[in-house]
Amino acid sequence: MRGRAFGTLACLAVVAVVAFGRAGSWYLAPASQGSSVGEQASDTSRTDLTTWDETSSPDYYRVVGAAVVDEDVDAGVVSYAPLDSLGRAGRAVARVTSAMVEAGVARKREDMEGILPSGWGHNEKVEIDLLDGSTYHGYLFNRSHLIAKSLGGSEVVENLITGTRTQNVGANDGRGGMAYPETLARNWLRENPEGSVWYSATPVYEGDELVPRSVIVDLRSSDGSLDLELEVYNAAQGYRIDYSDGTFSRV
Repeated sequence: MRGRAFGTLACLAVVAVVAFGRAGSWYLAPASQGSSVGEQASDTSRTDLTTWDETSSPDYYRVVGAAVVDEDVDAGVVSYAPLDSLGRAGRAVARVTSAMVEAGVARKREDMEGILPSGWGHNEKVEIDLLDGSTYHGYLFNRSHLIAKSLGGSEVVENLITGTRTQNVGANDGRGGMAYPETLARNWLRENPEGSVWYSATPVYEGDELVPRSVIVDLRSSDGSLDLELEVYNAAQGYRIDYSDGTFSRV
């Protein structure tokens, strides 16, 4: 039922979080040569992040403000942080071009059955009430891309998290979850094929938890007309997630 308030049931508010890669350094390679995995100089903590609230963020994201663009990335480049000591994906960053979108949309998705993001292994089919009044019937968790295939991202463990279906695509209408900033980037590039979009996705973990509480997405177009930082929540209406290991229960 849409009246449920997940935020008070899902988990404790995030007091101290680890957001990978804000101040990190990267070894970059053009996407046409394959994605690269770089090293980070340090991790950065953030305390301005929030727990999902169904009323204020029904599409599973909130606008934080303007994008934080802190890496000099060439057009056509995609790069991923190495897994940390717990096997967790870190930050992914790219400067996306229209050619990357065209190639990403056209190519067949790689098989991901053998890829196990941190916290994976407790998946079951569920029913999730969606904002448009419909109900999703399917598995709670997806192997959710940090940089979408349609933006030039690859099916590699460094680019995947254990994300709820709603974190991944919202109601699957392009207006919620990670699909929202991905759609903004694609649409801008289709209207501005000579430009580029700086795009970063940073999973946010609390302590040693294996499943991120949210993903911070920063995107800025080369003309500055698209300039956003979003927090995309890893949650699902009607379910309580144990972020330490990816188990969950109905509420």
